[in-house]
Amino acid sequence: MNLQQSKNYPAQLVFINGQQTITNSLVVADYFGKRHSHVLRKIDEILADAPSEFTSAHFWANVQNQQVGTSQRDLKCYHLTKDGFMFLVMGFTGAKAAELKINFINAFNEAQKRLSRTTHPFERQRMMFTWEGGKIVSSQPINDDQFVTSRDKLVQYMREPRFLSLEQLLEISEAANQQIATLARLAEKQARLR
Repeated sequence: MNLQQSKNYPAQLVFINGQQTITNSLVVADYFGKRHSHVLRKIDEILADAPSEFTSAHFWANVQNQQVGTSQRDLKCYHLTKDGFMFLVMGFTGAKAAELKINFINAFNEAQKRLSRTTHPFERQRMMFTWEGGKIVSSQPINDDQFVTSRDKLVQYMREPRFLSLEQLLEISEAANQQIATLARLAEKQARLR
């Protein structure tokens, strides 16, 4: 999630990770309008004060590579379960904070409902939620062979070793060659018309 993302645009607040619903400190900071460093400091205080049995089950560090200005850098964040999230935001106060807490709780509950509807209790399911104005406006399951990407990253993913099978690469190559031939014919036809 881009830290500059406005709260008026769709945002993913809760993610499904195996059989758990989680969020992360970047999402919490962005959604609550807090500096990420302040959220990290609060989590560090929780990790120092709360029993390790609780914190190890509900908070875990993750390093994400983020674009900052013109360069890439590693950014530490924490993943949080619903219980970790609740423990963290209990100290956030005010009417706005109460509304935002409820939105997160509803997001966790919706994701958990979707997990519990699976026909196989240990089946892994990935979901994509779209949020607008703090409410879920759509959700859809994402199969293991599906992914969401930008056009710019598509070529990069195709170059990844073992990302696609030989058969898939040949099929893509054939489709690309057909498209190139069609575009070349159109360009040639347009050049003759000039």
